Amino acid sequence: MKDERESFEMEQINEILACLTLTNDISGREQAMGKRLAERLSAFIPDAALHEGYVSARLGKDDDKPNVLFCAHVDQVGFLVTDITVDGFLRIGPIGGIDRRLLLGQPVMIWGREPLFGVISILPPHLSGGDQAVPEWSGFCVDTGYSSAEELKGKISRGDAVTFCTDEHRLLGNRISGQGLDNRAGAAAVFNAAKELSKCGDLPCNVTFVFSFQEERSGRGAKLAAANLKPDIAIAVDTTFAMAHGENPQETFPLGSGAAIGISPVLSKDLSDRLTAAAEKHGITWQPEVMTGTTGTDADALALAPNGCKAGTVSIPIRYMHTPVEVLDLADVKSVSDLLISFAKECDAV
Repeated sequence: MKDERESFEMEQINEILACLTLTNDISGREQAMGKRLAERLSAFIPDAALHEGYVSARLGKDDDKPNVLFCAHVDQVGFLVTDITVDGFLRIGPIGGIDRRLLLGQPVMIWGREPLFGVISILPPHLSGGDQAVPEWSGFCVDTGYSSAEELKGKISRGDAVTFCTDEHRLLGNRISGQGLDNRAGAAAVFNAAKELSKCGDLPCNVTFVFSFQEERSGRGAKLAAANLKPDIAIAVDTTFAMAHGENPQETFPLGSGAAIGISPVLSKDLSDRLTAAAEKHGITWQPEVMTGTTGTDADALALAPNGCKAGTVSIPIRYMHTPVEVLDLADVKSVSDLLISFAKECDAV
């Protein structure tokens, strides 16, 4: 029965994740995602709302209780159209950290007046000998099938968003592959925690669920949320590097090995210890993620909340981060969600 229940819960999480990945929102273009999230959250948390820079929903308004914030960013890496050539090709520039080596020949979607499919140009091996050098960003162009800038007029403009064009695919067991899992996976974990905690009645803390924008470029959404919501405790829920063939096991995490709890000089050691204790107490699979500097997540901004804030991170391992074929294990998403739920049910003090 336990295995059946866990399988059912992971399928529910996958349904949330699939819904989130229907909207392709690069940093700075998250409004459609925000509206979708606010609508779905309002079904069980009535005050869910879209704000400048983030979506939030809150359980509890008792000033005598600690204010806890769970934050996951919902933007993804992508591109902007920087120019349209006379012969109808699009020049693009990156939004977020993207490895140029993987781009040649990739399918993409251009979000102009209407969505338009395209492919990033590549020389065939017959002409290149199979060793075409990776271009600088100024050398990449997207082929839309149109033959001139004039034909594209009214369809595509400079500044339009461009995203990878791959669907979610189920792999062996609980593993899935797709684009934007960084950080739609974290958002799915927070969303599921919000749904489950909304059923619990009176909690020992007030909990605010935040889905932040623009993490991949500036962390602006988390900065605004920290300033406006003034949490006592804030946990950034993000992704981290999963182990793949040939990678250093000291720097990566096996898929299926649970929530990665952050340990860093910019994070609260007390909070890291409390998260670890909660995982141990409730039998939630976890692993330590030791970072000797900043975390590279929204936690770096959340830690600077105006009234002072204990910040932490809980992350989901994914392979091939910032590519069109990221891979994760749904069991890890569930572990993260379970940890957030367990922590909130017992958090009665800062």
